[in-house]
Amino acid sequence: MRSIFLASSLLLCPSLALAAQCPAPTVPEPQAAQPRLVAAPGDIPAPRPIPASDIAAIPALKRITSQGATVMEIGNPVLNHGLRGIYARNGNAFRVFYLTPDGEAEIGGVMWDAGGRNITRDTVAPIPGAIPTVTWKPSAHAGQNVAQPMAAQATEQTDPVKTLASSSFGLEGRETAPRLYMILDPLCPYSTRAFTALQPYIERGDIQLGLVPIAINDYENAHASTPAAIAMLSAGRRGMGQMWHRIMAQGHAPGDIAQVDSSPALLQLNMAAAHSVGLKGTPTFVWADSKGMSHVEAGLPDDLSRLVQELHT
Repeated sequence: MRSIFLASSLLLCPSLALAAQCPAPTVPEPQAAQPRLVAAPGDIPAPRPIPASDIAAIPALKRITSQGATVMEIGNPVLNHGLRGIYARNGNAFRVFYLTPDGEAEIGGVMWDAGGRNITRDTVAPIPGAIPTVTWKPSAHAGQNVAQPMAAQATEQTDPVKTLASSSFGLEGRETAPRLYMILDPLCPYSTRAFTALQPYIERGDIQLGLVPIAINDYENAHASTPAAIAMLSAGRRGMGQMWHRIMAQGHAPGDIAQVDSSPALLQLNMAAAHSVGLKGTPTFVWADSKGMSHVEAGLPDDLSRLVQELHT
């Protein structure tokens, strides 16, 4: 069974939990919107306006502002794992993006650090209305004191295919074939089995496979997944598949690769993109059918022919 995004809604199927996957570590969910008093953390830089020259020169910022949104920069590259944080507001709705180092793409989502700290929440906290706040108005009658909610965060879900199309991915197969995205950990055995199982369909031109490397298996392989994913991202769009074959043969990232400086940041963006589409483990597959509906499936389907048919019909 599948979960399908229709009009930005995700229908979650309980049976997906049984799919063969390497499970993603649990990411703490943001707390439900509850009244609270907010003070900006002392180590968080204040949000800053973005110069018009930057907006005009950076493609991702031009896209974000093209529908009338105003933008501010939040955090800093050190706090944001090397990425540029952008707070965008349009009317009463707002969203946070993180830009790729080249400024060509943006990923919407929430950033956490290794200790479970919600970096995004902390960096937007100083902006009025960005997170729920209250004012407390003393009264002569204690029982009549009422907390007045001032604002609640607006939420927005994104289409999973569009989200992964903005990620850093490799390509295997013909350009004219329908694309199937696979979110993978290069050292997850279920991911490697799925890659092998899909090879005949790639070679026949039935599908073009988009490889979206992330790292979720570090806790099982002495932190070998992260350098393996970085190695794939350093290999370029058409070199990721070949690099993955080398990683599978050696059981770890090759020692002779030249790491691209932006690859660790691209990995963080891929992680954010994967979590934004509801990642529970690897592999996770994302595709659009011929009607434009986006699908997300956990684990390799038992009937690959049926999946390929759905990509074509």
